[in-house]
Amino acid sequence: MKNYARLLGLALAGFFQNPANHARKSFLTCCSKTANPPPGITIHDLAYNFRVIFAIINNDMQKNICLKVEYLGTNYYGFQLQDKVGKREITVQEVIEKAIRKLFKQKIRIAYASRTDRGVHASGQVVNFKVDTNIPLKNIKNALNTFLPDDVSVKKVKIVQPDFHSRFCAKSKIYRYSILNKNEPTVFLSGFSWHIEKPLDISKMLHISKKLKGAKDFSLFAKEAGTYKTCIRDLKNISIKKSKDFLCVHIEASGFLRNMARNIVSFLVKVGSGELNLKEAGQILNKKKAYHNCPAPSRGLCLIKVKYA
Repeated sequence: MKNYARLLGLALAGFFQNPANHARKSFLTCCSKTANPPPGITIHDLAYNFRVIFAIINNDMQKNICLKVEYLGTNYYGFQLQDKVGKREITVQEVIEKAIRKLFKQKIRIAYASRTDRGVHASGQVVNFKVDTNIPLKNIKNALNTFLPDDVSVKKVKIVQPDFHSRFCAKSKIYRYSILNKNEPTVFLSGFSWHIEKPLDISKMLHISKKLKGAKDFSLFAKEAGTYKTCIRDLKNISIKKSKDFLCVHIEASGFLRNMARNIVSFLVKVGSGELNLKEAGQILNKKKAYHNCPAPSRGLCLIKVKYA
């Protein structure tokens, strides 16, 4: 106990020698709340308090910076860093972290809201990271965009609460899937949509989509479902809208399993094209009929929003 107390005292002495340290107020507040600890405090209690105190100090010195990012996923092997021996695939996370390292002269690992797959786009991805800096937010945005490639861009920068985490604080995510439903494709939209020549019956697609809403087990639409502790997700809303030759499927859920959004779209297309009738589709959803997933092409999918409230 004496050793821990001495260690804490030395650390605090050094800490308070810096008059510009902005964590002092938070630390004193913390101490005032624990000025009269209960009897019988153990070494483990003191060690725990020691770690908590310095976590408070560290968080107060750093700013939690949140970025809204958009990118074209065409040239990337998904968002998340890849750790594959002998392979070299560039990811969106990698290029963002490289830009951050150039700006702040240190290696920083970012947190992110969604791990988009290879070829998937985003107009509303959210990332955050902590850094000790006095650089104005506008300058951070401009500098990062200077360092980033043309197909990745920071749209907004803000400071958030120290405990904010772009993934764990998210309430829901919204994906949009774009389908070009006409006889002839167009090269100008080929990288952002799935061309389907056969006419799709939207009324049938809407009918079966209603059965997907709510908190359910979506293992049917997951890649490697066995790797998840649970495949239950809350699908809050799904809409299908047509504008001329375009069909847009919007899916909002509390979270997504791998390939879940693209497998749902593919399932709806099979219903709309007549490959599956409504009875068969219902049997598949009730797990009374076997079904093999074939995900819709990644190029038609875009993460458009992450909700936090």
